[in-house]
Amino acid sequence: MVAQHIRSVNMKYCKKCLMPDTRPGISFVDGVCIACIHYEKQKTTDWNQRRKELEKLCDKYRGINGNSYDCAIAVSGGKDSHFQVYYMKEVMKMNPVLLTAGNIDWTETGRKNIDNLSDTFGCDIIGFQPNRRVARIMAKKAFIEIGSPNWYIDALLYIYPFNMAMNLGIKLLVYGEDVNYVYGGKFDKETPSAMLQPLNDVVKPLWGEWFEGGEILEKDLDSVKQPRIEDLEKFGLEPIYLSYFVPWSSHHNYEVASRWGFRHLGHEYVREGTIEQYNQIDSLGYLLGQHLKYLKYAHSAATEMASRWIRYGLKTREEMIPFVKEHDKKLDQGIVEKFCEFTKMSIREFWQTMDKWYNHEFFEQDRDGVWHEKFEVGRGLI
Repeated sequence: MVAQHIRSVNMKYCKKCLMPDTRPGISFVDGVCIACIHYEKQKTTDWNQRRKELEKLCDKYRGINGNSYDCAIAVSGGKDSHFQVYYMKEVMKMNPVLLTAGNIDWTETGRKNIDNLSDTFGCDIIGFQPNRRVARIMAKKAFIEIGSPNWYIDALLYIYPFNMAMNLGIKLLVYGEDVNYVYGGKFDKETPSAMLQPLNDVVKPLWGEWFEGGEILEKDLDSVKQPRIEDLEKFGLEPIYLSYFVPWSSHHNYEVASRWGFRHLGHEYVREGTIEQYNQIDSLGYLLGQHLKYLKYAHSAATEMASRWIRYGLKTREEMIPFVKEHDKKLDQGIVEKFCEFTKMSIREFWQTMDKWYNHEFFEQDRDGVWHEKFEVGRGLI
């Protein structure tokens, strides 16, 4: 596999938020990104009717296994996980089991949050602890070859709950938001079904390429092999997106989660490269994958969260431009150190690999190897 730089004819920003059209799969209508359009649609959605649909679905499964689990919820321990468990357990009165794939580099806050889900809501948690040897090889391999160091962990997060739910004989599986619909992506149709969740663009659809060279064998990745749709349908699995049934706002979810014991990262660690400390906080290393979006697509974690805050009416576009300019370009030093320690890469090898992922349309390198933006946040190429 060879690094491919993403090419774009131009670079335009959404007129309402700060999301550029370089985000893979996103579309614009009259200068407004589809994520903003879909958020506005929430204001006219009949949420009472959607809730009735969810209640009917829960009635179908509630108590179906006696005192045992009647649904499963895919969780990571974050704010959205807390909101999902709160809604299904406290509002819908279901008896869920929580399914999670563990991290290689848990933050202490992340560990406390996953424990809090069990302690506060009284739920059993079944987790998959990743194979550290495979995770180490795959983190380095995916970083070098496709610029997505989180490929293995992301694949586990999306696929493990499907497989475990079926192993447990549970047919209702709950995910949080439909990432493609809520934020823009290739599956742009609003649907309650999460059947295509493992196929979204977060996890690149690769398989045989990983076994080239013999360092990784097919049996090493059996745990992340995507189940066939026909097998899921034959079992009768009914995976759903909670975001279809209830209004979805990651900041509102954070506020709800905080009332149920969710902890933000700020008391443990303040990350560079982002404007908040409550999103994707169970692992520091996860933000390396986010930062690589900046090199490829000229936007990263600060752009994503600023755009959400603008949509939610918490901030204005003009207010957030300087914050995105300051933070999106930063890669936290602790992330670099942890990644190199885990993968056994040298700092030099790390930065050489980073160099090949810069999109030359958006960045230029000076004589000393330092990269500089060829665009201005909120405006585009300059």
